[in-house]
Amino acid sequence: MDNGLTVGAHIEGRADVEDGFAVDETYVFFSGDWGRVNFGATYGTPYILQVVAPAADVNVDGRLQLFNPVNFTAAGLNATAIGETDYDHDVSAKSDKVSYITPMFSGFQAGVSYTPEVGDASRALSGNASDVDDTTASSDVWDVAVRFENKMDDFTYRVGAGYTKAQVETGSAEDRQAWNVGLDFDIGAFGIGATYQEDDLGDANDDVTYTVVGVDYTMGAVVYGASYYNKDNSINDIDFDRYSVGATYTYGPGMTFNGSVGYYDIDPTGADTVNATAVMLGTNIKF
Repeated sequence: MDNGLTVGAHIEGRADVEDGFAVDETYVFFSGDWGRVNFGATYGTPYILQVVAPAADVNVDGRLQLFNPVNFTAAGLNATAIGETDYDHDVSAKSDKVSYITPMFSGFQAGVSYTPEVGDASRALSGNASDVDDTTASSDVWDVAVRFENKMDDFTYRVGAGYTKAQVETGSAEDRQAWNVGLDFDIGAFGIGATYQEDDLGDANDDVTYTVVGVDYTMGAVVYGASYYNKDNSINDIDFDRYSVGATYTYGPGMTFNGSVGYYDIDPTGADTVNATAVMLGTNIKF
């Protein structure tokens, strides 16, 4: 607009033969020299500003895993107890929320989000949803995050952190708290990064921790990557390790071929260790 304000809408859908079609994100945004405001169903600021580690294939071993090649149930594991095997900080999920993100000041950026109710279907044509008291920490979710990035010649580094507190509505469970820290370096064609995240899932005594270390090397149109991922779930007594190597070849603007090999070592307390090897090939086409 003539006054410098940018106004827009983001609507994102998922379509697959087995899954049908569903709206994944839908929100409006307002931005200017003063920063940016998101209003609607999308991620909170700990996800938006999260510093992540390099990956072998971001679709498989990245922050937000789009493909899980291992069928945990068929391997005799409790898939529900294992849960997600990525490390995105998204306690407030893609529920209706309002977020403010500052402009970047000398490489520094910060943000805050407020989510009244996780999973609230208040946008239905039938009217506002009823207020359902949950026994899990899922309402009045506050997210805060900070990030700093600096570049000096061929050396770039990023550091960031995020924190979430979600209030439990009824019952004896604790309020849920989660936090993450991340550090990433780019030195010429070489990159290395690490991130650590902790989430108590509303449990008073135990928690889930995520430790990720990744490296990559860029050689022309090809990026070679490797990563190590550990999810230590002391609530469900499962230790999950994944080792990944792979390469990404860019064959056009927004288009890549991806290939990776992952080795999985899953150790549930009181049961046999399960190992798996997965080979993934695919392509990304973004426009």
